[in-house]
Amino acid sequence: TVILIVNILLQVPTTFRSGIVGIERRLQEKVENNSSNINIAFQDMQNLIDMAKDMVQLANVMSNKIKDRQGDISEDETVKFKSYLLSLGIDDPVTRNSCSSNDVFYHQLAKEIASFLLKAISDTGGLMAMSDAYCRVNRARGLELLSPEDFFKACNYMEKLKLPIICRKFDSGVLVLQLQSKTDFLLEKEVSRLLQARDKLTALEVSQEFQISIVLAQERLYFMERNGLICRDDTVRGLVFYPNLFSSSS
Repeated sequence: TVILIVNILLQVPTTFRSGIVGIERRLQEKVENNSSNINIAFQDMQNLIDMAKDMVQLANVMSNKIKDRQGDISEDETVKFKSYLLSLGIDDPVTRNSCSSNDVFYHQLAKEIASFLLKAISDTGGLMAMSDAYCRVNRARGLELLSPEDFFKACNYMEKLKLPIICRKFDSGVLVLQLQSKTDFLLEKEVSRLLQARDKLTALEVSQEFQISIVLAQERLYFMERNGLICRDDTVRGLVFYPNLFSSSS
């Protein structure tokens, strides 16, 4: 009888008598499988990065070839298609690993940001909210994303480097990138000319006229109000600005 019981026990599959050791072994196998999957995923990510760089180079080559063609494609169509291609991203973005020091990194990054955003800021009345600028640049950089801190530090170098764009902070705390050539006098003159044509202005009207956000439109109006050039009428219908007749008469 004893021999029969021993034989029965020896025939029991090991999975039923593995206990804690078996659980640990299965957990170890799961960890190894996960590690293998992660390694494969990172390999795919690196392939995607390499492919993205190739796509940007291909876009530049295609745009140059199309621009050189004559007759079949008009100049307007060429320029428009080229802008679509170039919007795929920034070619060879600045990275910290490619720079010898943090100062060099921020200098080069400030130049890259200013060069990339110059036309966009020019098309939006000379001002762009820092948050909008940050999103545009990161979208164009693809996988080489910037942290908000690095972006802000780079923008603070713009004025020192005498770039066409500078970083500015309004009294309300709103941060913007502004064209160096867009002085406060010019900003006031543009709004004053619009105000003379319409007799009164709202932030929405300024936003639509200069193709800027309502927040920036409000900042321009508040700035002029603090300088005594316009005055407000705050009612249940909203906030409306009028010419300051006392200031203009003096």
